[in-house]
Amino acid sequence: MRRNTAACLRVAVAFAALLPAACATLPTSGQIEQGSEQLDRYLRTLEREGFAGQALVARGDEVLLLASYGTMGLDDPRPVADNAVMPLASITKAFTASAVLTLAAEGKLALEDPIGLHLAELESPWADIPIHSLLTHTAGLPAEIRHRDHAEAPRFEPVDRSTFLERVQQFPPDHPPGAGFNYSNVGYSMLAAMVEIVAEQSWEPFLIGSVLSPAGVGDIGLLGPDWHERDLVRGRDGKRDLGHWLDRPRLADGMGYNARGAGDLLARPAGILAWWYALRRGIWLSSPWLERWLEPQVREPDGSRYGYGLHFRRSPWGMVAGHTGEESGFTADFSWYTDLDLMVYINSAHTEFPADELRQRLHRHIKAHD
Repeated sequence: MRRNTAACLRVAVAFAALLPAACATLPTSGQIEQGSEQLDRYLRTLEREGFAGQALVARGDEVLLLASYGTMGLDDPRPVADNAVMPLASITKAFTASAVLTLAAEGKLALEDPIGLHLAELESPWADIPIHSLLTHTAGLPAEIRHRDHAEAPRFEPVDRSTFLERVQQFPPDHPPGAGFNYSNVGYSMLAAMVEIVAEQSWEPFLIGSVLSPAGVGDIGLLGPDWHERDLVRGRDGKRDLGHWLDRPRLADGMGYNARGAGDLLARPAGILAWWYALRRGIWLSSPWLERWLEPQVREPDGSRYGYGLHFRRSPWGMVAGHTGEESGFTADFSWYTDLDLMVYINSAHTEFPADELRQRLHRHIKAHD
């Protein structure tokens, strides 16, 4: 399938204002290959310290590294396989935003619509918040809504949609729409609820049937892929087993609405690779929605930018689009270096080895060969 370069060019133009005046020389293919090999060796050494997880590095159509490390759990000595399943946590937000833009492409909503136009249960002021503000974390929502009677992790409370929306309305906005940046899982769960109403379909079946499958992407989901428990890596914190997503209480059709759309998806590396190929080939969303999804929208407090479920940041190698995730011992990092046509995905099942820090090791190894 012919690659659509217009989407990548749009990212470059939109992100140009964030780049330094003079960029460092980009590494060669040989340097990237050597750096990937050294990253693999480094992660092998971390296995002896308890690291468990997966690493995927691809440049263009070539996979430079696809490897797994450690064991499936503290009490499960089986080695993590390359087709093992791990949570995406907040990388889920990129898929939620894509589902919203899919509905926009079908003319079923507009990003300028107030959310209350599609979620009739909401009242002002929340009903008046534009969808765009929810997508960009500028709606004034809190990061989480914790229920004092739920003793476990609040994200995994099996709260239904109506109860979730009722709780949202108990909190006043921190600021008017667009007047500040508050990273909010609540906002993305509201978007997943909206997708269900507009699509007249539960969240995950719509995501798989209308977003993932049309782009040729599989091996991503919660219940839809029908994961087998033996393939699910378990999170850990030191010597404490933190389980996996399907250990958690949930509703019949998926996670409760504290996590739905904000951090509920699981994946195999093959699914992430297929997704990235769909992005590179311009078949993830229809034009002009793909270009809009790949465009930075608002500035974050650290100077980077946030779009629709994606972070955009500068690096020594040019622009990077992606997202990180963290929950219950797992950390995940998806980074697309658009100037290099390079994708790095790392997922860690141990709190002591954050995925974004492990990804930075690749920078060091490549730099060592500069």
